[in-house]
Amino acid sequence: MEWKVTGEALASLVTDCLLVVHTQGEEALQGCTREVDEALDHRISGLVTEGEITGKHGEVTLIHNWGKIPAKRLLVLGLGKGGELDLDKVKNGMAIAARKARAAGVKQLTVACSPTLNNRWNPADLVQAVVEGFELGVYRYRGYKEEQQEDGSLDTVWLAMPGVTDSAFAAGIERGRVFAAATNTARDLTHEPANKLTPSILAERALEIADRYGIEAEVLDEQKLNELGMDALLAVSRASAEAPRMIVLHYRGAPESKEILGWVGKGVTFDSGGIQVKPGRGMEEMKGDMAGAAAVLGAMQAIGALKPHCNVTAVIPTCENMINGNGYRPGDVISSFSGKTIEIQHTDAEGRLILADGLAYARRLGATSLVNVATLTGAVIVALGYAATGLMTNDEKWAEEVKAAARVAGEKMWELPMFEEYGEYLKSEVADLKNEGGAPAGSIQGGMFLKHFAEETPWVHLDIAGTAESKKESGIHPKGSTGVAVRTLAQLAMRFDGQVK
Repeated sequence: MEWKVTGEALASLVTDCLLVVHTQGEEALQGCTREVDEALDHRISGLVTEGEITGKHGEVTLIHNWGKIPAKRLLVLGLGKGGELDLDKVKNGMAIAARKARAAGVKQLTVACSPTLNNRWNPADLVQAVVEGFELGVYRYRGYKEEQQEDGSLDTVWLAMPGVTDSAFAAGIERGRVFAAATNTARDLTHEPANKLTPSILAERALEIADRYGIEAEVLDEQKLNELGMDALLAVSRASAEAPRMIVLHYRGAPESKEILGWVGKGVTFDSGGIQVKPGRGMEEMKGDMAGAAAVLGAMQAIGALKPHCNVTAVIPTCENMINGNGYRPGDVISSFSGKTIEIQHTDAEGRLILADGLAYARRLGATSLVNVATLTGAVIVALGYAATGLMTNDEKWAEEVKAAARVAGEKMWELPMFEEYGEYLKSEVADLKNEGGAPAGSIQGGMFLKHFAEETPWVHLDIAGTAESKKESGIHPKGSTGVAVRTLAQLAMRFDGQVK
């Protein structure tokens, strides 16, 4: 999709389709919408009066222009109540409109936003929201069908936003395209079948991203993992014919600083549950148990493109959790890279085991602040449904930084408590801790386990089991993988731009 800017009067603009916006509860049309309405002999306001156009969020009305203006067609996008409007609603509305335009066969679309919107936020942020909305809204996973679905439309999008400077346009378009492309990379990876994305292939994809964006990269193979004592990762992978990998990426945008953001992503490319096997129905979805790894790779792609002034080290432990006579069992005691011993209570609590080695290794590599991302527990869906990512932390100040980045990204997160009492579930009589302690507080148990391996380093755990996939098309999310946490991580890095110690 190509993005361009125009300052031409809307009533004389030649385009396949013109997009204007309307907010709910306003009888009088505003700005660009009013300008177009007057050129159309008040056809839009007539539809508003009749109740056919309400301005409800996500409402898209297609109007033919009867030769009144050069634009062949018009889309009127509802953005909801003006007093409740934020950039996230703009972004999601634009995504809905983008799909409507594509379905109508539009190849060239012009988006017009009134000065009232341009003045409401930083103009570059508004442009970014529009671009992200379009790029994320029209995403499709290509898959492996012999006959591919034609993309068909939306070759070019023009932006008509009076009062926005060229520099704001340039910044917003760049950030919007980069953030969307990075999110779509994560979506693609998470959609991949497990036979097409083994641990070794995931490592190859990571190396490709690193090479493309000038990021340092290293992949630790099974021999190196044994030498380092990555026993938790090795235990999970033992029953698989596919060897594990530890992917390590370094972005050094502030070499003078000792501050290093550490990102750790769970990369279980297929999870059978191990000897305590998952139910057969729905197991095909376990190809997506590496969505945390995909998010970290997508975020590294974003910062590699934008080059913020900060340092990031990404660690991605990746393996399969399969079943054979070599697999680890309930009751086993295993070691870990940190030296802590772990009593296995459940073989389907494997993600926290590989993250334990990942977190400890990120600390060894110098990470001064940590965020791990993982589809860790079904319990987080019971607690929060599919609307919000579960957040846990050992440091409230660091958690506030992550929450602030999530708010800017438009990704909903909710903090769960980490009271000392929850640690009782993980006490073991034969090892330093158990990997699972029964049904109560399942998501928090996962966080409490990982806290042992973050130790004193400021750390946030994001449980994306409920938000990594959208069950239906909604806003910026087509049905399927969402690429959640990519933009939060990227925004987190951007917040450190120029603020490193």
